[in-house]
Amino acid sequence: MEKILLLLFASIVVTKNVDAQKTHADSTEVINAAHRDAMHFMLSNSDLEKFHKEHFPVTSDYFKPTRGVPKVLLADSLFVKTYKLVAFDNVLDQRTVSFMSHPLPPGHISPGFGHGNYPDPVKDIAQKDAQRFNLSTTLLAKFKSEHFSATSDYFKPAATDASDPAMLKDSVYVHAFRAAAYNRAKDQRAPK
Repeated sequence: MEKILLLLFASIVVTKNVDAQKTHADSTEVINAAHRDAMHFMLSNSDLEKFHKEHFPVTSDYFKPTRGVPKVLLADSLFVKTYKLVAFDNVLDQRTVSFMSHPLPPGHISPGFGHGNYPDPVKDIAQKDAQRFNLSTTLLAKFKSEHFSATSDYFKPAATDASDPAMLKDSVYVHAFRAAAYNRAKDQRAPK
């Protein structure tokens, strides 16, 4: 009887491990599918101008997947969230398209190059947001003399720094922003 119970317990554990691996593989495929589908996302010129004026967040319906996406994936929250992050990132790099401009979006991956190596869109957004970061003259002088670390609150993103204030709750975003802001401060020159 003990052998049967032990065998039953072992089979339950093995089944749960297989299910967990399948779920992880499915999640990875959903994320990869979102990256592939959103890779060419662009806003129309009128929506792009509106985006630059109003700074609508990554959660906006402007970045929602619509065309050519299977209905099953539209119901998957992981797919939709990842798609919106990649689409938002594309729009941050997008310029107003003129008649003679190149038809591919910025950062386009040419066939055969970089497949499967997707950048983290949250880190990418944080790095782009940190490009506007500058320390005040007083803090810059203090930084140059004391060399405080990237984890210092001096490099913490504020609501005015973030393209989407909701990202301030994301630890990956905050960490990436602080690192990028620290690197900018190292290169920032104190006024004479």
